[in-house]
Amino acid sequence: MKPISHPADYYRRMLATQPHALKRLDGSAAIVKLNRDQQVPEEDGTAGHWYYVIAGSVRWSTVRTDGRRQILDLMLVGDFFFVGSSQREEAIEAISEETVLAGYSGARLENLGERDRQFARELKEITFQSIERTRQQLVVLGGVTTADKVSAFLLLLEKRYGGQRGDIRLPLTRYDLAEYLAVSVETVCRAFSDLQQRGIITLIGIRTVRIVDRDALERQLGRKYPNTIAA
Repeated sequence: MKPISHPADYYRRMLATQPHALKRLDGSAAIVKLNRDQQVPEEDGTAGHWYYVIAGSVRWSTVRTDGRRQILDLMLVGDFFFVGSSQREEAIEAISEETVLAGYSGARLENLGERDRQFARELKEITFQSIERTRQQLVVLGGVTTADKVSAFLLLLEKRYGGQRGDIRLPLTRYDLAEYLAVSVETVCRAFSDLQQRGIITLIGIRTVRIVDRDALERQLGRKYPNTIAA
């Protein structure tokens, strides 16, 4: 079923309730609504645009030399990401229906950062957030088996959702997850089946995972990467 499309004012009110580093600019932020697979707008100019995910999710991907797509970053609600001219050969697209973003002019952010030291620190904070996502993804991709990678991804996703334990709603399809983990979709499905058969997780519908045995899931990751995501 296609999600209900709300007016921009509805999402602006949502933005007002979400804590983030650029709160003072919420009033001038552009509200951008996207359908699945729709490209995030790329503004002209060298300064680019910063975007904040109000609802839905976004993937940043590239096409490898063998023709397969590789997801380089996954942006969820509460994440900032940058779109600039240097990324013309890469795709930054909505994953979810409907994905809603707040857009902030890069040029304006740079000007404010030069005049306001506090704002410069806030801008640095969202830059570090992007770097931290990359670091976390490297840990996930470092798994020896696909079960290791899926376990690391589930624990990371739970952490990115604010540490709320229980059912995890997957923001992407099995195909997207395969491209994020750099493996085949068949291998991803086998890894989920393996974890479920061992009583570590259970699948609720197509997109929801319930962690049944957290210790076992953490051991799946921890036997190779202690004190990282599972900490």
